[in-house]
Parts: sequence; structure tokens; C-alpha cells
Amino acid sequence: MPAPGGPGHDVRVEILISLDATDPPAGRIRVPGREEPEELRFTGWLGLLRVLSDVMGSPAPEEKES
Repeated sequence: MPAPGGPGHDVRVEILISLDATDPPAGRIRVPGREEPEELRFTGWLGLLRVLSDVMGSPAPEEKES
């Protein structure tokens, strides 16, 4: 198991979600602490999941033990 804070892992992650509407959900996600502040808009549950996936990225590949 990789150590916390290793490649592909952040020790602390903060994501702010603001809802402009609840049915269907619509709003924006802001990720503080990035070089360029970025606000990503979404509509619907799938849109929220897509934006979260884009922000979080894919998990780091696990290292194989020899």
C-alpha cells in the first residue's frame, strides 16, 4: 500500500459545492488551493458525478509487489 501523501494522493482535499437548484440538482463546484481558481458548473446527478470525477481524477495505479 502506498504511503499517504505519495504520488497521486493528497493529504487533504476540500471541495465546495454550491447548489443553485435541487430538482434537478444544478450548481457549481469550486476547488480551493489550485493555482488557477476554477469553478465547474453541473446540471443533474450525472453532471455532478462527471464534474467530481474530473476534479478528483482517477485513482493512482497500485504498485505491484515483486
